[in-house]
Formats: sequence, C-alpha cells, structure tokens
Amino acid sequence: MLVSLPKVRGTYRYNTLMSKITWLNVGGQADVLFKPRDIEDLICLIKNTELPINIIGATSNIIVRDSGIRGITVKLGQEFGHIKYIGNNSIVAGGAVLLSDLAYFAGEQQISGLEFLVGIPGTVGGGIEMNAGAYGSDIASVVQSIKAVNLEDGNLYEFSSKKMDYVYRGHSLNGRWIFVEAEFKGVSSEYKIILRKLKEIIDEKSKSQPIRGKTAGCIFKNPKNYQAWKLIDESGCRGLDNGGAKISEKHCNFLLNYNNATASDLETLGNRVKDAVKNKFNVELEWEIRVLGSY
Repeated sequence: MLVSLPKVRGTYRYNTLMSKITWLNVGGQADVLFKPRDIEDLICLIKNTELPINIIGATSNIIVRDSGIRGITVKLGQEFGHIKYIGNNSIVAGGAVLLSDLAYFAGEQQISGLEFLVGIPGTVGGGIEMNAGAYGSDIASVVQSIKAVNLEDGNLYEFSSKKMDYVYRGHSLNGRWIFVEAEFKGVSSEYKIILRKLKEIIDEKSKSQPIRGKTAGCIFKNPKNYQAWKLIDESGCRGLDNGGAKISEKHCNFLLNYNNATASDLETLGNRVKDAVKNKFNVELEWEIRVLGSY
C-alpha cells in the first residue's frame, strides 16, 4: 500500500485472498489484514490511521465480494482467545473465543444456560454484535457485561449488556465497535445433564442443517410473524441455483457454495430469493449474512 500504516506490535498481512480463509471460500483480496497483539495495540491502530476499518471474526457469516476489501480488515487472534471462570456461575471470554468452545467450557464448570451456543459457528465478538441465537435462546439472555473499542474515537469502554438494547439478531448501540471481551452468566447444573443437552443440539443441527457443505449459516433473518425458510420454500426457491451457488435442499435458509461459486454468484442468488419472497408474500427479507466489500 502507498499509505503508511501505524507502527504496532501485531501483524499486518498484505493482499490476503479472502477466499482462502472464509467459510464460503469466496472473496477477493483484503488490502491489509491486521491481527492486534492486545487491546492497546488495537487502540493504537484505530487512533493512528485514516483508512477504513472492517472487522471479521470466524468468517462464518460473511460474504466477501470478489472485488475484495479496501483499507484495514481487523481479525482478533489468539491473544483474544482467553476464557476463565470467575465464580458465581460467571465466565469471562475474549472476543476471539469460539461460541462452541464457550458452551463446552461452561459445561465443564457445571454452568447451564449457554448450551445453545454450541450450534452457532462464530466467535464471542461476532455473537455479541449480531445477538446470535438458536433454539429459543440468544446472547442477550446470557451476556452480563461487555468490553469494546469504539471505531470512531479508538477508546475502550465497558458497559452492561442493558446498554446494548438488544433486538432480534442485532442491537441498538450507537456507533461502530469491536467487542473484545464479555462476561457471561448461567445457572448451576450437573455436568452430565449439560453434556446431554449439548449432544442433543449437535444431533439436531446435523439432521436439519447442511453442516458439511460450504455455507455461512442462515441467509436471512426471520421476519416478524414468519419463518424465513418457510417463505423461501413456498416461493419455490428450495434447491434454486445460480452459477456455483445453491439454496440448500436440506434447509432452504442456507446458501451453499457447491461448485466453485463466486461471491457474485452467492449474492445474486440471495437477492433472487429476496425478490421471489417479496413478489409472492410482499415480505421483505433482511440479510443475516454480512456482505463486505465494494462492487
């Protein structure tokens, strides 16, 4: 890049091909991929660059466009992967911790209430951002407090989950944030009971979702009073394809890269499904998958 970057202790990688690291295996180059060493390193970057900043986690719910991502793409690395039991059925976890690992760790501490996280392929940071949920529970029901760096001023803040003003698959917190740590709380239970719940969720997911394909979780949020998959199915879109992209036959709110799809194949197919549902039911589907990059 022609623009100089701040001196940091973390690592910069240039021209990273996102199709090599995203779950859907699509996407052009990210100009700069930055992994901060710690929170202070992240703050240093934000306070000392004018370049646009994007955030990615496990990449399990994103489509990166074929044109790639301009500016700096931040990915929290292993330094943000800490997890610790702090007593009183509470756990502190870094933003890079996988939600499934958090669920299992809670089980080992005989803490129930976080089992639903085992079926969500994302990180703590991403889960907080989108209020990830499954099987009738969501992040809002278990997160207590949050540490986050603001992308506008570069400062670190700590606040209760109430400030997030959570909504379905989202929140109402103003501004753009990188969620670096959070405290979660459950209730006491027996390990064998928790383990049984974890297994039931994994078994159910395996039966109902195309977990072995290249996918990125649910394409669309459920509109109020509707189930997205049912609207998609009844609009005739189950199994619909476009280039190398396809709507799953097993669960039609899942988008598959089944034959070397491009990001454009996937995004175009998603928009075709949106149009079909709008035409048949006059219901506007909203993407749950995040689309990054410019055309």
